[in-house]
Parts: sequence; C-alpha cells; structure tokens
Amino acid sequence: MLKTHQRHSRESGNPAERVCATKTHTSDIARNWIPAFAGMTLVGLFFLTTPVLADQICYSPVQLEAEHMLRLHSELMVITITCKVGSQGEDLVGAYTGFTKRHIKELHEAENTMSAYYSSHGGHGEDRLDKLRTLLGNEFGQKIADMSAQPFCDAYRDKVLKFASVSNADVLNEVQRMEVADRSYVEPCNVGTTTVAKSSH
Repeated sequence: MLKTHQRHSRESGNPAERVCATKTHTSDIARNWIPAFAGMTLVGLFFLTTPVLADQICYSPVQLEAEHMLRLHSELMVITITCKVGSQGEDLVGAYTGFTKRHIKELHEAENTMSAYYSSHGGHGEDRLDKLRTLLGNEFGQKIADMSAQPFCDAYRDKVLKFASVSNADVLNEVQRMEVADRSYVEPCNVGTTTVAKSSH
C-alpha cells in the first residue's frame, strides 16, 4: 500500500470513548455514530456520501483494498460498541483493541492511502478520511436499524473475537472477500467508469 507520513496511534481505550488505536478517527466515529445513526435514513446516507466521493472516477486496487480495510475495522468497532460481549460473555473491547494493535501498520497504511487519494483529487485528505470513517460507521449502524440490535449481535458479535488474533493473511482474505461482497463508495477502475457528483472543497 501507498505510504505517506506516519499517523499517530493510541494503544488502548474504552470503545464508548476512544476505542481505536489509529489516531482519533475511530473514537470520533464512536462519538458521532450514535447521534448520527439515531436519525439516519436512506436520504441521509445519500447526502452523507456526497462529500466523500468528490469528482474521482475509479479506485486503483490499492485504494479499493484500503477502503475495505477501513470498512472491516469500522465494522468491528460498531459490533464492539453495540454488543459489548461475545456469545459466551467474552470481552469485545479487549478483542477489538487486540485486532487494532496487531494490525496497526496495515490500518495506518490504509488511512494514508485514502488520505493521499482524496488529497490528489483536490480535497483535504484528512477531512475526507474522517468523513469516510463516519460514513462507514453509519453504514453498519443502518444494518443494526434494519435488523434490530439483538439479531445483529446474535449474527455478528463473535466476528470481533474471530479477528482479534488473526494473521495479516487472514485479514487480507477477509478484505478481498469484502471487495467482492460489499460495494465500495467509488467503483474499481477495472469495472468501467462511474460518474459521481462533484463536492465542494
């Protein structure tokens, strides 16, 4: 992945306040996701998407992988905040923190890749990265709204435990699965061009 400047990290924290180890992005989502999700509608999701997409045409493979790496991290964060414990009472906070620490290098690289991508298209990279992180958190918040919290937790809570100690290869396999299963916010370059609305910078 593309490497730019090194981002600061935080190595521990409460998921309700500062559960992420990659700078403050995930703690921002934890703080912003709940009020944003409370009034979330499909129309709201559409308008929230617009500032992130800007006027770019498509993602390179590295950029596509980076978005889905951050999508996985955001998914695990939302599961942790919502469900708190695994199916056998395991602590999801510790599991999520373990995942973040184990894969901090890859998470930094994904953030740097996306920040550089947004900057190269005329925007402020870190601001757009924050918007992407919030958008991803709300994406999984909408899934909770569609399913309701208990069925969501029954289906997903143990995913945090599964990924707490997996290898980089296992994470990459999951990211590649998500590239096929979950649509990215910008189409990959090899599937044709997609025109998206320009945003103000």
